[in-house]
Amino acid sequence: MASSSMITFTVAFCLVAASAVAVPPATLQETCKSAGEQEALCVEILSSNPAAQKTPVDTLALANAAVMAAVANATGTADELDRLYDAEETKTKSPDLQRCVEDCNERYKSAAQFLSQASSKLDAGTIDEASVLIGGAQSVVKLCQRTCQSVPQGELTVCSKNVDRLCTIAASITGLLQK
Repeated sequence: MASSSMITFTVAFCLVAASAVAVPPATLQETCKSAGEQEALCVEILSSNPAAQKTPVDTLALANAAVMAAVANATGTADELDRLYDAEETKTKSPDLQRCVEDCNERYKSAAQFLSQASSKLDAGTIDEASVLIGGAQSVVKLCQRTCQSVPQGELTVCSKNVDRLCTIAASITGLLQK
């Protein structure tokens, strides 16, 4: 009798343990739902990735693709800010705009470095570290946005919110790997 109750307990324990294991999303759309308001952008940027064509999708590869899209955007923004900072016309603009361009240039470069490191951490399987680095990149970008609040609308359009959005997507997909 004791062995029968032990078998029942073991089976029940295995069923509970199995239900606690996270099931990875099967499709790109399911994966991108984790990005909330950025779901449509997530599908748009990742739909051509080979990892999105698999069933179930390769969540790790999609997380890395989202991170790399954010790296490319942050790097492009930093390059454009470099160009603006060196332009003579910027030197004649308001001190707030000059400070914004200089500060954000450095911040976007930092964000790109954080994101590149996050990609390496994803490749190495250290998901928690990648998540922290993605969060760090997003925080740096938000600091840039705060620095530039005093700049009149339209004077500085290069600092779009795309890097922030892409970080949200990368963080949400990376979060699926942590469950």
